[in-house]
Amino acid sequence: MKSQLTDVLETVQSFIAKGYDREYRVKDGNLVDIQIGSAIDPCTLSVDAALRLESGDDAEDASNIYAITDPSTGHKGLLIDAFDVFGEMCHQDLSERLMANRETAPAGDLGVPSKHGLRKVYKTEFDSEPERYVLRENFPDFPACPFGGAFSILGFDTADQSYVWLVTSVIRDSRLTRVPYQGEDITSDE
Repeated sequence: MKSQLTDVLETVQSFIAKGYDREYRVKDGNLVDIQIGSAIDPCTLSVDAALRLESGDDAEDASNIYAITDPSTGHKGLLIDAFDVFGEMCHQDLSERLMANRETAPAGDLGVPSKHGLRKVYKTEFDSEPERYVLRENFPDFPACPFGGAFSILGFDTADQSYVWLVTSVIRDSRLTRVPYQGEDITSDE
């Protein structure tokens, strides 16, 4: 399926209009249908479309959208990789299946100072103060996800005490500290 879409939200909305109404997530390396909570066999799933939207000459920021059909149930849904991290999170057979025929297109947000209502932090800003930013995991106070689901990770600016959109190259930087949610007693990452 060839796509001319360059905006993540626009792309998601176009697939929903085509009947891709299930939400799929990667959990413990497996693809899971969120509505029924069951894993989908990566050997049988059909990846109907795979699109990678990149910003910048060196793909400093990228998001992936996968339109998937589960032949065992007939359900159609979307797997949205807003941070371009699923390649490292999935089991190899699932990762290979998802990326086999993935198209790449430039995203329409090059140079835009925000993404999904969050201030974008580019690599140059991160490099100047890497200790200022952390990657929070599964915090209950995450802002709403524009795709209708929920974020599982988000950048956090410890100086401003606000959520930010860390571009892909920052998320992959080994200096970025990951902070899993551990309960109500965590109030800051300073």
